[in-house]
Formats: sequence, C-alpha cells, structure tokens
Amino acid sequence: MESSMINKELLHLPGAKVSGSVILGLLHTVGAVAELVIMILSIYALGFLWGLPVPGLLIPLVGRIPALAVSLVVLILVRGLCLLAISRCSASLGTSISTALSEDLYLSMFDGRQRKVDGNRPNQSLAMLSTEGVKRVASYFTDFLPILFQSVMMLPVVLLVLLPVSPVGAIVVLVGMVVMPFTLRMGTKRNTKVQTAHLRKYDKVGVHFEESLRGLNTLKIFHADQAEADRLAEDSEGFRRQTMAVLAGQLRSLINADMMVHLTVILAAVLTVLVQWGSGPRIWLLPSIVVVLTGVRLFAPAQRMSYLAHAGVVATRQGKAIAAIRRERQEEEAHDRADREASGPAGSESSQGAQADTDAGQDGATVEQVDPGDGEGAGAKCGVKAGDLRFTYPDGFTALHALNFELPQQGHIGIVGASGSGKSTLASILSGQLKGYEGSLSVFGNQVSRMSPSDLITSQTVVRGTDHLFSGTLRSNLDPAGVGYSDEVLKQALRDVDLQDLLNRPEGLESRLEPGGSNLSGGQRQRLSIARGLLRGSRLYIFDEATSAVDREHDASLSALMDRLGRSSLVITITHRLAGVRDADRILLLDQGHLVESGDFDQLMEAGGLFAAQWNEQERYEELEAAR
Repeated sequence: MESSMINKELLHLPGAKVSGSVILGLLHTVGAVAELVIMILSIYALGFLWGLPVPGLLIPLVGRIPALAVSLVVLILVRGLCLLAISRCSASLGTSISTALSEDLYLSMFDGRQRKVDGNRPNQSLAMLSTEGVKRVASYFTDFLPILFQSVMMLPVVLLVLLPVSPVGAIVVLVGMVVMPFTLRMGTKRNTKVQTAHLRKYDKVGVHFEESLRGLNTLKIFHADQAEADRLAEDSEGFRRQTMAVLAGQLRSLINADMMVHLTVILAAVLTVLVQWGSGPRIWLLPSIVVVLTGVRLFAPAQRMSYLAHAGVVATRQGKAIAAIRRERQEEEAHDRADREASGPAGSESSQGAQADTDAGQDGATVEQVDPGDGEGAGAKCGVKAGDLRFTYPDGFTALHALNFELPQQGHIGIVGASGSGKSTLASILSGQLKGYEGSLSVFGNQVSRMSPSDLITSQTVVRGTDHLFSGTLRSNLDPAGVGYSDEVLKQALRDVDLQDLLNRPEGLESRLEPGGSNLSGGQRQRLSIARGLLRGSRLYIFDEATSAVDREHDASLSALMDRLGRSSLVITITHRLAGVRDADRILLLDQGHLVESGDFDQLMEAGGLFAAQWNEQERYEELEAAR
C-alpha cells in the first residue's frame, strides 16, 4: 500500500519536498514516543504507589517523586516542542507547495490553449485543479505522507516500548499494525474507481452547466431551456449518487479500521493475561493495562492512515492531472521555442523595415507614426513600441492593420474606440494571450513573442472588467495568493478606488463576499478588481474595460488614480467610455483595426474628428440617463 501511495509524478511537482514530509513524520514519531513513555511511567508510578510489582529498570524513576517529576516535565516539553515544530513545518511546506503549484497552474490557464487531460478531463477542470486540486496535493505532503512515514517508523517503536512489558502483547500489536494496511488496500482500488467516476461526473455537470449558462439566450429564443434544464437535472442526480458512493466508501474504511484496532488491542490484552495468569493478578495487571492503553496509541498512525486513504487517492488522482497539464504545457513551450529558433533571428519582425502607415485621421487629426526600429535597441528606451503590427484571426478576419506607435516607460495612455475596433485584441497581444502577430511589438525592449508566460505575468498586471471575485472576504479577494499584505496597505488600495464604504462595514476587511461578488454592485466589483491589481506594483498596468460598470461619480477619482500610477509605471487604459481617459497623457483612437487619431484630449477635441464625435455622443447619452 505504501509504495502505491507514493506517486513519483507527485514528487516532481513544483514545490514538492519529500524531505519535508519525512521530517514531519519523524517529528510525529518523536512526539508519539514521548507520549507513550509518559503514559507508561504514569501507569507504573500509580502501580508502585499501590504496591504492585514494577520492572527493576523503572524503579529509580517511578519510585522517586523528584526524578519522576523531572522526567515527566522533560517528556511533556519534548512533546510540546514536537507539536510546535509540526505546526510550523506543515504550514511552511503547505504554503510553498500551494504557491508553486498555483503559479504553475496559472501559467497553464494564462496560456489559453484548449487542452485535454488523460483524454477525459476538459479544460474547465483547470479551475477545480487550481483550487481544490492544489489544496489536496498540499495536504498529500503535509498530512498523508508524514503519517505514512510515521506508521512505518512506529513498527520498531512497538518492539521498543512493549517488548520489555509483554513480548506476547508486542508481537500481537506488531502483527496487527503490519496486516492493517493490506486489509485496507482491498477497498482502496474500489475507492479509486469510485473517485475517478466522481471526478468525471463533476466535469460533466460543470461543463454542461457552463454551456447552458452561456447559451441561455439562444435556448430561450428556441424554447429549449426547459429540455436543457431537465438534462442538467439528470446529470446532477448522477453526480449526487456518485457522491453518496464516495461517502459510503469512506464510511466503510473508517468502520473497518476502528474494528481492527479494537480487536487487535483486545486480543493482545487477553493473550497477555493468559500468559501471565499463573503468576497472579498482581503480576499481569499492570502489563495488561500498559498493552491496552499504549496499544491504542501505537495504532493511531495506522488508524489515521485509514482515514486519510481516501484523501490520498484523491490527491494522487488530481496530482496526476496537474502533472499531465504541466507536461503538455512544457511540450507546447518546447515546440514554440523550436519554431522560433527555426524561424531565425528575424522571426516575427520580418516586416520591421516596412513603411510607416500614413493614413490621416478623420477631419485633420493626424496619427503620430513612429519608425518601428528593431524592437530591442531603441525600443528599450520606451515602454511599448509597435512597428507595422498586424493580427489576423484563424477565420481570416484581420483585427489590426499596420499599427505604429511608441509609448513611454511612464505615463497614462488611453486606447479607445468603438466595439470591434481592435482594442481588446491589442490588449490580448500585449498580455501574451494572443500569439502569431505580424510585425514588431516590444514591452520595455523585449519582443512579446519572445517573452515566456512567466515573464509577461511578472512584468505587467492586466485587469479586465470581467475579472472574477471569489467567495470569501475582502482580504482574501485582495490577497488571493496569501502574500500577507498589512491591513493598512489593503485599506489604502480600497481607498484608492473609492471603496471606503466597504471598509466602513463592521467587519472591515473580513466582510464576506458571495461567489462572484454577487452581493456587490457591478461598479464595486470592478473597483475591487482594480484594487487587487494595484497591490502587484507592476511596471505596466493594462486596464481592459476595467471600469465599464463604474458610474460617473467615481470617474474622476479613478482617473486621478491612473495619473498617479503613471508617475512610476506605464498605465494603459483600454475603454469605450471616453470619460475615463480625459486626463490621459495621450489617447490612441482605433477604428476597425486602424490607428486613426492620436494626441491628448484637447488636441483631439480641437481636431473635431472621430474622437470628438464619439465624445459628444457619449456626453449627450449620459446626460439623458442622468436626467431620468
């Protein structure tokens, strides 16, 4: 059982430290030995007071109160130190594994490529693996493996502790501890099959629900929503039955383990009494009590292993899924590197020498065209630099046409335009989510096509209006990775985005949020997402429609916030609401994938072009809305 539960794939996951699990197992064992010795000394000390026979080796301790007191204090101190060390080591190991795994899985989700795991696990499983899966794998190393190692280490402890007291009792308890894992193994395979089926049901229900929710409007139009609801109910009922089967398997494991412990300890005590019966009750009484009480404690690791067996199966299954995702991503990255090396140094910059686009903006507002350069030398002196940047989707639609612009390393830049103008495409290319662009695009002197996902994530923070909020507290949503920001830092981030009203609640940072932040308004959700992004302290911030639901009364404060951020970072605000970029240092206007106007607010309004027309139209609309 032990060998089958130590999975090699899990041992090679990011942050996994078997040495940490071994140390935890050793600490558990030392603490258990201290507890057993305390128990034995206490039993024989009471027996000595009652005039019962005590082994000669123990008389110097149990027969002298000062010596006994010192021994017990030392053992209690050892036990306490072991518990403290276990708590700290377990927390440290769990945090390092969770952090490393979360970051690694985030790279997989950030990659955005649809993938399958084991041929059956769809991409939606990434969400489950990044939360529940990470916790399970962390507990595998902090709970399951240490107890597994302890259960092995306790075998010689049985002989060390019980052999001097009762050889027969020691042998019976030892045999029971050795046999117990093998009896539990019979149910492990069944539990594994049940858990696998359970996870597949989980995926099926989750995927079905997501697809139904996304297509709800279409279902309504064709009056197919009731039939879809019936199918979803059927899937959910299958998931419920599978869950009950999992719980039943866990219950059977617990009952079997408890029965085996009780039977073994009782048998050891009975045999101890029978062997020493002829010597009289004064002889067999203390050894029998020691066998019963210490036997239960000696079985504790093996018994806990039975409780953790199911968790170990789940962790192994989910750890393998995470390992499969990592392998696939690494293979894809290796292919990408090979493709880039095969394409030569020119790569995606083959059109760097192309002529700058000379399209004039509407009504005389002229686009500032910049020599694209090589994206490295001159580009290193600016924040973002595009040279003849083009992007065409696989279906043949060209979203960006020969964009040329240069943005500074600090400042607030607005990128605006109507829906379909190419704003979000540009944001996705900048963040590395869309690959395969033509031309040149560099961020702080580095070509985006050459940057790894981890480099992109490190260098920039992307906040979108659709970013997800999690059920939990304000604190956990601001600091989902558990970095440990101080209360004042978190409160300041909330004040920066005008969320002082949330801080004024009695619970403060511990205020509860429903799943998706459903107990907040749309504007509050978006401002909370912005506050979360502020805490990262990036060189580049990209706010992609991050304020689409924010009302007008907060526009000024958020605009001032962007200006403050722009003093030390490059802030790019991508929005269709022009009020959000009124005070930006520079505004780029996109129209059907072309850069048609560029300048600050006053310049664009004086030009009287497309930007001015869109501004006037939005002002009239918002004034009408305010008057209602």
